[in-house]
Amino acid sequence: MISPTGKGIRVDSEGDGHYGSSRGNRRHNGEDWLCDTGQQIVAPFNMFIERVSYPNGDQIMSGIAWKSGRSTGRMWYFEPYDYLIGANAFEGMPIGVAQDVSKYYRLPEMKPHIHLRVDK
Repeated sequence: MISPTGKGIRVDSEGDGHYGSSRGNRRHNGEDWLCDTGQQIVAPFNMFIERVSYPNGDQIMSGIAWKSGRSTGRMWYFEPYDYLIGANAFEGMPIGVAQDVSKYYRLPEMKPHIHLRVDK
């Protein structure tokens, strides 16, 4: 697995992006990889991109639902390239462009990032 952004895990005043970090009364269920808004995002490993996925159901921020071997998951806060929906993406292959999550959540201290979650 490689970083989907070429950068490390987000840690800022709005939270720790490591898997399992505290989120009040729950635990963070993924990893937040730092990015620059508008930068190209790459596949962190070989995957099949099943569909577009929306983290909050409002279709403002987007991402993908993916599967790889016996694993499935989501990757959010980027606009995926349409031609990859329903297709294979290989590790390091460009899959979309980062969105500005800090503006969406109205948290200026939150650093732009991509959320990568493994469901199973």
